[in-house]
Amino acid sequence: MVEIIPSINVAAFEEVVRRIRISERHVRTVHLDVADGTFTPQAVWHEARDLFGFTTPLAMELHFMVEHPEEKIGPWLETPVSRVIFHLEATREARFLIRVLRDAEKQAGIAIRPDTPWEEMLPYASDADLLQTLAVSPGPSGQVFDPATLEKIKALRARNPVLPIEVDGGVQVGIARECAHAGATILVVGESLFSGPHPFEEMVRLLREDAAG
Repeated sequence: MVEIIPSINVAAFEEVVRRIRISERHVRTVHLDVADGTFTPQAVWHEARDLFGFTTPLAMELHFMVEHPEEKIGPWLETPVSRVIFHLEATREARFLIRVLRDAEKQAGIAIRPDTPWEEMLPYASDADLLQTLAVSPGPSGQVFDPATLEKIKALRARNPVLPIEVDGGVQVGIARECAHAGATILVVGESLFSGPHPFEEMVRLLREDAAG
């Protein structure tokens, strides 16, 4: 079954916590966007120390949208996040960073922007725990899904039959089904869940049904 993961892309940690609590009874995992304004046009919440001692029944994955993540990952290794996703465009030390994450008992995900060819992920796929393709430019929630992402998903799935493939950005009812048919196994959803036309739990149900259709 395709997993729906709420994306939390906000400026204040208080809002991060509020959205995690909303998510806790309805999903297994939550996706925390971290951006210090170096890889994205603007900064959002990016303070690792806020998570020291933080508890939730959810697994937490970190979308680490920063330049030179290998230089900034240290404090995050001490947090309870279970998976860190970093961008290939932001580092020349991808394999080193994967080793650092594994040594810290974190899963390692690699991501690309919409303008990056999917082929650039192939040299690292055998070392990664997850592949993520952004369907929007790195930045704020609420952007429109780039349909070219579907061909990327298909190509990545053809070459990686088992590895989880995650899609992030612009996913809503209707698009969820297309992503799942293309081969995605994880859909990261922000705007449709937290600002959608129905309550959070109803939107989760609708997205799951759409992805399963």
